[in-house]
Amino acid sequence: MSNLELRFPPISVFAGFAVLIWVAAIVLPGDVNLHGAETAFLVIGIGAGGYFGITGLSEFRRARTTTSPSHPENASAIVTEGVYSKTRNPMYLGLQLILLGWAVFQGNLFAIPLALGFAAYITAFQIKPEEALLEENFGKEYLAYKARVRRWM
Repeated sequence: MSNLELRFPPISVFAGFAVLIWVAAIVLPGDVNLHGAETAFLVIGIGAGGYFGITGLSEFRRARTTTSPSHPENASAIVTEGVYSKTRNPMYLGLQLILLGWAVFQGNLFAIPLALGFAAYITAFQIKPEEALLEENFGKEYLAYKARVRRWM
């Protein structure tokens, strides 16, 4: 973890952003009436986010590599199959989609930019340091993977 800038586990960062979005929707002006569609956005966000998160986790387990975001240096393989052929970070993408669904559900103009703040934060403090470790450990193989698969989608 010495190479990682993130001081909090990604699931804690996710929970913090979820609470921040909820509080902001209560205290900030900018309410938006979605005429009942907000629940559908929440369900879609949870469904899509759950799909990416669970699929990404199961691909890591199938490859018998670490699933711990705190110890990417323990990665024993680069997973490039399945959902990893579409996004390099399906587990983080899953959390982001859930947060976006939650933000729309709150019905406040400030909620969505706050939800997108998760992507900016996790990219800077978790994903980029992970990528540096993977480049160091897997070299050209990881660089080739990065060249053909987008970070988010």
